[in-house]
Amino acid sequence: MNLEIFGGLNEIGGNKIFINIGDKKFLFDFGLSFSENQKYFSEFLTPRKLNGIIDYLYLGLIPSINKLYRNDLITPFSDILNSEPYKIITTNENIVDAFFLTHAHMDHYKFICFLKQNTPIYMNWISNTIIEHITSTSNDPLLHEVLNFYDTFKIVPKKRQRKDSEIEYKRATKPDYKQSEIKRPIKIIKEGIPISFKSSQGEVIITQFQTDHSIPGACSYIIECDGRSVIYTGDFRRHGSHSAWVDDFIKKACESNPIAIITEGTRVPNIEDFKKGKYRRGEQSESDVEVRSRETIRNHPGLILVRCPSRSLDRILLYYSLAKKFNRRFAITPKIFHLIDCFRMRLDNMDESVIKQYYNNYDLPDFSDKNFVIYLPRKGWGIFESADYKGYQKDILKIGNYVTYKDVKKEPEKYLLYLDYFMLSELIDLDQKPGKTLFLNSVTDPFNEEMTIKEEKLDMWLKRFGISKTETVHSSGHCTVDGLMDFLQKIDAENIIPVHTEHPETFQEFGLSGKVILPEKGKKYTF
Repeated sequence: MNLEIFGGLNEIGGNKIFINIGDKKFLFDFGLSFSENQKYFSEFLTPRKLNGIIDYLYLGLIPSINKLYRNDLITPFSDILNSEPYKIITTNENIVDAFFLTHAHMDHYKFICFLKQNTPIYMNWISNTIIEHITSTSNDPLLHEVLNFYDTFKIVPKKRQRKDSEIEYKRATKPDYKQSEIKRPIKIIKEGIPISFKSSQGEVIITQFQTDHSIPGACSYIIECDGRSVIYTGDFRRHGSHSAWVDDFIKKACESNPIAIITEGTRVPNIEDFKKGKYRRGEQSESDVEVRSRETIRNHPGLILVRCPSRSLDRILLYYSLAKKFNRRFAITPKIFHLIDCFRMRLDNMDESVIKQYYNNYDLPDFSDKNFVIYLPRKGWGIFESADYKGYQKDILKIGNYVTYKDVKKEPEKYLLYLDYFMLSELIDLDQKPGKTLFLNSVTDPFNEEMTIKEEKLDMWLKRFGISKTETVHSSGHCTVDGLMDFLQKIDAENIIPVHTEHPETFQEFGLSGKVILPEKGKKYTF
């Protein structure tokens, strides 16, 4: 076995990990590095689609690897890509035998869109559903090519041709592509069910196990061959609502005779702070979030605005249950409604056992529940007519289970309203008296310049309307340092490889029996 890591090194996110066994090459995650991307780009300064993958390669956002990327983004730029420093050529040969996704966060999956069309992509049905939701609701063109494939720079004949003249062509748009042309080989992988590959070194078995994170569908992998294993944790936590999943995974990992573990370390501090124990300050579990949120909602008589991670079903369902407990209506965004609806539609076609298990983990509300409504913002002309809305938002008008600013303004004390940074202008329509409204802040504190700027703007809006803001009531989606050390000690792999962390060197202070390897980008590690 050998490993090559091209992302998630000395940074949080952007994981890109190759695990190679014999003549087989497996890629685990292929995500966007937020920190590297933010060095060069912003909301209105983005990589140019007209330049294929060159902008990404030039700035080091994706690795320069031959036989990995789709040909339609190579051939038009062969004069640049075929030579140094890239040496990437147009070829049908694919070095990736299979791609495996841990979860549907962009720092783990966004650059799947650049992989060759015939790359087998393995993910569980939950991550698949979330990415389908994102595809339907996002304006980012790259996200539309994760599950589908649209040949770039394609030319097709015009539907109307002039008589007695040469065929006229046009640039293809989405309606010009056949369904057979855009399909990627998406393979839905099941929890705990091994997948077997034949390699020159024998049978390779890859098994996915669910884990707890801030988004449903997160998983870890065990890769086995010849009586040994490599473990890849993905992102996980042990202080959430599903810690038992991680405990079960620890047992499976121990039994696999691990020669190496590739582990996340998001919350690991520098060595000095680790030795002083500073990392323990301000830790909150999901249970703590529930207790603090319950008291906050119980004690405030007026309108409560809440901001939480929009794809964290655990958190969304928590605030739904608290709204119901205190006889409020939890008013969600159309986008959150669309996510829940995607799960409902997917479950309609699944086995009863899967449905039962899913509802046991995530008890989705019934859309007829009066305590669960959609907050429909004004669009278009602002008069709540069908012509004002597009796509999935237009469908909400047909369902009817929605409220507007007029409803909330009339009875503010009866609402727990989801409101994030992009909805701040709604405060003008809601027009609440100063001191009557509370903002329940249930997201992570800003940790980079861009987030800090946004938070300062949010604070100015709240100040302008006389809205009080709670202290942060949030539980991280990543394992605590103490929980991580215990996790690694119990699994007891011979080699520990930290990724998704800014401080891999601190792992050497954990007192682990295994060897801590500080990985270098693109270096091959053989076991």
